[in-house]
Amino acid sequence: MIASSAETSHPYQSRHSGVMLARGLKEKSQNYKKLLTVVLQWTGAQPFLTQKLCQLIIEADDSPPLGEESQWVAKLVRSRLVENWEQLDDLEQLRTIRDRLLRRKQRSLKLLKLYQRILQEKAVVANETSEQKELQLLGLVVKQQSQLKAHNRIYKSIFNQTWVENALKTVQSELEPTDSEFLKTLAELERKLLVSQVEILSKADNEVEEQGSVQALYEVMRDVTSKVGDLLSADRATIFLLNDERTELWSLVAENQEGEFLDIQVQVGEGIAGQVALMKKVIHISENVYDDPRSELVKEYDKKYNYRTENILALPLLNENKEVVAVIQLLNKLHSPISQKDDSQQKGFTKVDLERLAQCVVPIRRILESCQSCYKATKKLRATAALAEATRSLDQINLDTKAILQRVMNTAKKLMNADRSTLWLVDRDRSDLWTELPGRGEVRCEFGVGFVGQVAQTCEPMIIPFDLYEHPSAENAKKTDEDTRYRTCSLLCMPVVNPEGDLLGVTQLVNKRKPGEHPEYNKDDWPVVPDYFKASFDKNDRQAMQVFNERVGVVLQFVKTHEKLKQLAQIEPKEAIYNALAILSDTIDNQTDEALYNALYYMLGFIKLSVGQLLGAAHTTVFLFDGEHNEFWSLFIEEEASSAVEIRVPANRGIASKIVASKTPKVSNNLGNFNDFLLQAGIKEDARNSFDNLLLFPVVNQQGYLIAIFRFFNKLKLSSISSASSSERIDPKGFTQVDGDKLEQRSSSILPVLQAFQSFHREIQTIQEQRGAIDPLYQAISLVSQSTGNPEEIIQKVMQGAKSLTNADRSTLWLVDYQNNELWTKIPQADGSWIETRVPMGEGFSGKVAKTAQPVNIPFDLYEHPDSEIAKKTDEKTHYRTCSLLCMPVLSSDGDLLAVTQLVNKRKLGDFGEYDPADWPVVPDYFQASFNEKDQKDMEIFNNQVGVVLPSIL
Repeated sequence: MIASSAETSHPYQSRHSGVMLARGLKEKSQNYKKLLTVVLQWTGAQPFLTQKLCQLIIEADDSPPLGEESQWVAKLVRSRLVENWEQLDDLEQLRTIRDRLLRRKQRSLKLLKLYQRILQEKAVVANETSEQKELQLLGLVVKQQSQLKAHNRIYKSIFNQTWVENALKTVQSELEPTDSEFLKTLAELERKLLVSQVEILSKADNEVEEQGSVQALYEVMRDVTSKVGDLLSADRATIFLLNDERTELWSLVAENQEGEFLDIQVQVGEGIAGQVALMKKVIHISENVYDDPRSELVKEYDKKYNYRTENILALPLLNENKEVVAVIQLLNKLHSPISQKDDSQQKGFTKVDLERLAQCVVPIRRILESCQSCYKATKKLRATAALAEATRSLDQINLDTKAILQRVMNTAKKLMNADRSTLWLVDRDRSDLWTELPGRGEVRCEFGVGFVGQVAQTCEPMIIPFDLYEHPSAENAKKTDEDTRYRTCSLLCMPVVNPEGDLLGVTQLVNKRKPGEHPEYNKDDWPVVPDYFKASFDKNDRQAMQVFNERVGVVLQFVKTHEKLKQLAQIEPKEAIYNALAILSDTIDNQTDEALYNALYYMLGFIKLSVGQLLGAAHTTVFLFDGEHNEFWSLFIEEEASSAVEIRVPANRGIASKIVASKTPKVSNNLGNFNDFLLQAGIKEDARNSFDNLLLFPVVNQQGYLIAIFRFFNKLKLSSISSASSSERIDPKGFTQVDGDKLEQRSSSILPVLQAFQSFHREIQTIQEQRGAIDPLYQAISLVSQSTGNPEEIIQKVMQGAKSLTNADRSTLWLVDYQNNELWTKIPQADGSWIETRVPMGEGFSGKVAKTAQPVNIPFDLYEHPDSEIAKKTDEKTHYRTCSLLCMPVLSSDGDLLAVTQLVNKRKLGDFGEYDPADWPVVPDYFQASFNEKDQKDMEIFNNQVGVVLPSIL
C-alpha cells in the first residue's frame, strides 16, 4: 500500500492527529459515531483517506443533519474529492496511484484489465499473480476471504469504470505501432534471425543438439509470426510457406491457446490460404466467415482446435519474379474494449492494416526466405546425423546384410518421418529385387514392375505426392493395399548405387507423416485416409535421401566384400572392420579433416596388415591413384603425432610412371638407390638402410584402369623367430613370382575395398570443397566466436574475418567511446605492438556511419565521391590509394551502436601482391572493383555476431 504523509509521520503526531480529528467530529455532530461509521464505509479504514475525509468534514461550512449523515458525506466526497482530485495539491497520494498504474504501458494493460474485471464482477478469486500483488501494493484492492475486492468506495468512485475505459483507450493508442515502429520491429526480427541462424546451424551440426536446433528454428518462426499478428492486432496469425514443388503450403508455426505447435498443411487451391496462393490475390472476409464457400477448411480446423473465426485476412507474398513465396493469414481482428462498444466500428481488418502489411512485404519476405533456407540446411545436417546413428549401430551387430538393411532403413524412416520404409536389394543371379518384411519373410519384385521395379529399371528417383491413388500407375499399389488393408498415400523411391555407379538396391519410403504424435495406422479404418497421412515428400526429402543413399551404398559395398576379406589373412578381420566402421561413424558425426583422415588411415591399415601378412612383408604401404590430379596418395602418422597426414607421389615421374605405363609388378633385391618419389614416400631417411628388397604391385580394375600400387619392403622368412634381429628375419631371396601370383589371385577381392577407399577419399575432398564453398561467412563468424575476450585479439579477428569474407584489401573495427564522442581502434604494428587511433563521431565515412547508424557503400572510384576530400588527404600522407569502401554499423541486441566496421578496396579475384606505396597514386587493376549487395548482406550478418561478442570488452 502506498504510504501517505500521515502514515509516515511520527507515532506521537499520528496519535495527536487522531485525537484532534475525533474531537472535531464530536463538535461537528451529536451523532458523531454514525458519522465515523459512514467515513469508514467510504475509506475502508485506509489511513490517509480516513484522515483526509475527517478533516474535510471538520472544515465544512455546514454540519450533517441528524439522520442524513450518509447523504451529506456522499455529497462532500463527490464535491471535494472525486470531482477535482487531480487538481488538489494535498491529494498527491491518489495521483501517485494513477501514475504507477500507467507508467509501463504493456504492464498497465494487464493491471487495468484485471482491475476492470474486479469492478465488473465485484470480486475475483485471489491467485497471487504478479498483477494481483501489484494492485494490492498500490492499495486499489484488498484480499478478503480468498477474494480480491476494490479497497474502498473512494477508490471505486475515482478510479471507476469510465476512468478505466478511458485509461485503456489511451494506453492502447500509445501502444499502437506507427509505420516506422513496425518496420523497425521487422528489422530487429530479421537481425535476430540472422544471428540465430549461425547458432541453429551450429547446433544442427551436432547430433546431440540437433533436436534443439529444430526447436530453435520453430521459436524464431513463432516470434516472427507472433509479431506480425501483434502489430496488426490479430488474435491469431499463421505464415504458410510454399514447398519447392509449389504444390503445398505448410506452416512451421500456428499456436493454440496452450502455446502448442499445431501442424497445418494445405494444398495449393484448397481453403482460403490455398486460394490466395493459387490466385495471387488478397482475400478479406470481414464477417460471417462460415457462410463463405471457401471456408470449409476454416470450419474444419476451428472444430479441431476449438476455435471460432469471425473474420479473416490472407495475402500472398511475392518475390521479384511475381511468384508466391508464402501466404500470411490473420484471424479475428482485435479492437480495444472501447471501440468494441461502437457499432459503427469497421468489422474485420482495415485498409490501413492491408497497406501497412503491404509496405513491409520485402523485409517479411527476406525473413521467411532465410527461415526456409535455414530449415533446408538443418534437414541436410539431420541427414548426416541420421547416417551417423546408422553406421554407429554397425559395430553392435554382425555384418549381415539383412540386419544392416533393417538398421539403416529404420533410421531413414525416422529421418524422413515416413510411416514405412523398405530397402530392396539387387539379386544379380535372379535379376530381380528382394527384401525381408516383418511377418512376411522374403519378398521379391521384378525389374520394371511397380514403382520400386521402375526405379530399379531406370535408376531414376520417383516422388509421388499425396494422393498417390490419383497417379496413373497406382493400380498395383491399390491391389496391394486391398490385400494388406493399408492405405498408400505418398511415396519416395530412390536408387542406391555403389561408388562406381552400379545399382545395389532401392530405398522405398511410404506415407510421409505430418509432424507430431500420431497413432499407428489402424487396418480397421481402411480405406479411409487419416489426417496425418495427408502430406507429401518434397524436393528436400529427395535431396536428403540422395545423400543418405550414397552413404548406404558405401556401407553395402563393404558388406559385399566382407566375406572375401576374411580370406586375406588369419587375423581377426571382423573386429578390424567393426573398428573401421565405428571410426567412420564417429567421423560422420564430427566431420573435421582430422577425424576424416584418421578414419581412412585406420581402414587402410587393416588392408595393409592383411595383405602384408599374406606375403610375409615387414613393411607394407598402399598408394591409391587419383586420376584427376595424376598422383598417387597414401596416409601416414608420424611418431608422437595423433593425426594422419596425406602424402602424394607424382604418377608421371620415376618408377611410378613406369608402373602406370606397364601395369606390371616391379621386384628389386638391391635397394642401393633410394632416390625415387615412390620409394621415399613416408619413409624416414635413417630407416632407408634397413630395407633389402622390394615389391611394387599394381592393382587394376576390370576396365584396365590402375587403382593402386602396393609397396612391400623386406620379405620375411617363413620360419623366422620373432625374437631374432630384423636382418636375420629377412629372406635374402626377396619377393618372388609366387608372391605376385598370390596377389593376382586375390586382386578381385581386394579391388572393391580399394575402390571404396577411393570413394571415401573423394568424399573427404568433397567435404573439404564444400567447407571452402560453404559461405565464407560461416568461417568468418566462427573465427570471431572463438575469441577469448582480449580486446586486441577480438579487433584482429574481426578485421581478419571481414577481410576474408569480402576479399577486401584493408579492414578496421572502430569501437564507440560515448564518453568522448569518438571512435577508436588499435592498429597492429610490424614489431607486434598496437597503436591506438581515434576519430571524432561524424567525421569521415566511418564517423558518419556511427552518427547515422546507416551503412555506406561507395563503389570504385571513391575519388569521384563528393565527400572524398578527407580520404584523398589521408592517402596523400600514407601513399595508399582508396578506391572503394564499405562501412557498416555494429549494433547490440538492443539496437545500440557498439562499433563500425570499415572495409577498404574490394580486390578482384586472383593471386595479386600487396599494394606498393611507391606506385601511388596509380590505381592497380585489382583495385578496380566494388563491394556488392552480397558483401553488404554478409557483413550485416557478420556484424550481428560481432555485436554479440563486443559487449564483453566494452
